[in-house]
Amino acid sequence: MQTAVERQLVNVIVDGPQGFSSSVPAVWEVTSPELAIVRLHGRNAETWEKKGLKASSDRFNYDYRDDELKEIAEQIKTLSARVPVVQAILNNNYQDQGQRNARTLAGFLP
Repeated sequence: MQTAVERQLVNVIVDGPQGFSSSVPAVWEVTSPELAIVRLHGRNAETWEKKGLKASSDRFNYDYRDDELKEIAEQIKTLSARVPVVQAILNNNYQDQGQRNARTLAGFLP
């Protein structure tokens, strides 16, 4: 059986609420020699598995604090020493949170 590296699969590192059956642990590992992907969903545990929301953006209503983004930026820097491309996708898509958080995150990166 081939490994993820041999198949050239990319591990998507997920930042989101933990402790739910639908939670994806953040495994900060590289499986591709070319690419790492970090996907930030926000950490809103209150709405993560809430039923009856009007829109998916309600689930991802989370504005990252600067200290959280600094921590994530440090981990991205570590990844960038191992692969030539690291993509960060912000999926906290309530209003303009993703855009604002992306701007702040970019400011913490070289």
